[in-house]
Amino acid sequence: MEISNKNKYTNLFFYLIISFLLMPLSQYSKIISFLFPLGFFFIIISAINTLNVSKKIIKVFYILSLLSFLADLINIYDQSYISELLAIITAIIDGIFLILSIVAIYQKVHLETRVNNDVIRGGICIYILLGILWFLFYKVIYFFDINAFHFPESRMMQVNGNLFYFSFVTLTTLGYGDITPVNNFAMMFTNLEGLCGQLFPAISIATLVSLYKKETTI
Repeated sequence: MEISNKNKYTNLFFYLIISFLLMPLSQYSKIISFLFPLGFFFIIISAINTLNVSKKIIKVFYILSLLSFLADLINIYDQSYISELLAIITAIIDGIFLILSIVAIYQKVHLETRVNNDVIRGGICIYILLGILWFLFYKVIYFFDINAFHFPESRMMQVNGNLFYFSFVTLTTLGYGDITPVNNFAMMFTNLEGLCGQLFPAISIATLVSLYKKETTI
């Protein structure tokens, strides 16, 4: 499962795009609903590979991510309270992995002295990972309050798909208004995601331009 240092961002970028395509497909049937958790599992593995930690810790993280994947599969086919609680616990663990990975990639990108395709993909990966991280936040909020978000009646049963969609609509500040936060925590996290969606691209573009100018003047 180990990914070469030169292609960390490239592989992560690939799995992120694949997961975007798998999310709508996984909503149609329980037979193929494992596709998104599978794609998400590879996202977590790729994200773990961006961390500067020992191989032993990496192996522990691999095991935890595998357990998270299995818990997601159980939750798909078993809608009991215990399986849902297990899925939320794994969502929190996955969220921790994503936070660590976002910080690690951000630090590496800002330590680079040259702008190349992998650095650009690293910046894009951070932006997409932020959207997935907030999807996990919303998932936890929804677990504790099923009325935290107002969904269109025609899509009431597609909770994960709705929250995933809502997260990226908020991150990109499109604000369609078809899904709205009602719970105070949901509203607060929505505001925070909107701020991240505005600030991160501006800061990243400024950093990349600065790196490019340094490179051209050397």
